[in-house]
Amino acid sequence: MFCGRFAPDEGGIPVPGSSELVQTYRKAGVQIEGDKFSNTIQLAKYRIGKQERRGEMENKNIAYFSLEKGISAKVHLWSRWKPEAVEVDMGEDGSLQCCRIPEFYHGKRRWEIRRLEETLEAALSRWGCRDWYLQPELAGLLGMQERLPPFVLMQRLLQTVTCWEYLVYIGLDREAWDEGAELSVLTEKYLPRINHFTLVTDRPEAYGEFVEYIYREYGIPTAVLGRMERRAGKDGRTVILDGRRNYRVPYPVLPEGAVYVDLWSGEEKRKILAKMRRDVCYISAVKFLDTLMKNGYNTIVN
Repeated sequence: MFCGRFAPDEGGIPVPGSSELVQTYRKAGVQIEGDKFSNTIQLAKYRIGKQERRGEMENKNIAYFSLEKGISAKVHLWSRWKPEAVEVDMGEDGSLQCCRIPEFYHGKRRWEIRRLEETLEAALSRWGCRDWYLQPELAGLLGMQERLPPFVLMQRLLQTVTCWEYLVYIGLDREAWDEGAELSVLTEKYLPRINHFTLVTDRPEAYGEFVEYIYREYGIPTAVLGRMERRAGKDGRTVILDGRRNYRVPYPVLPEGAVYVDLWSGEEKRKILAKMRRDVCYISAVKFLDTLMKNGYNTIVN
């Protein structure tokens, strides 16, 4: 049973073409015009923006909690402990509060889930955060299902990638009516630079409109694969976006010098590439955020 902000967001999303969608557009000040997929993209942008603004509208802070292994929060049971954050300035996107949570509560005694939830809740309120992201290991400690990072963090992550000539996308392992629209918003800045797109999915129909859109607007051809069993892209010019949580890294067929962006920050994927394909640049949200903390672009926030 999750409390407060750690409860999953179950807000419904209108289906494209419905009267509810029209009402949503009107409230958002979005005009319905052009083809259906363009409208779907606009709604995805509005929905993402709405998620990014949840909580107090003026707050633009996001919290990142990671697990600090082998450390106890309390030396003595009577001592006090509260999380401290490293604040990273993200400009117009607000600030990022990065906080390490000790693995143990006292000695080698593990956290009670309820106590840890309340500790994180209090930190979010104290820092005025609108959204949060848990390192997968910490999510497991809480008994929570992993989630993708907030959209603004995924956008920041992709800004570290320089080569966008060939794009390979390993599709999500969940169904969502606007998968293609979300992918379009995420890659919007880079589509003019892409020459070829490869989609790896067993549900190509979910991305049909996106495939048509990028060909019509940017002339980008698409190859669809059920599994990545052959090489896609070119050496030194390929970006692979892995949006599938439990997908096994197809390391034998990755192009030389590819950039592998793991949206789920799977530790097993990182280990496989570190062992089998050192030429491939592995990037993940956790690796990106941990690097920010280590580099010291920060102010300690109590």
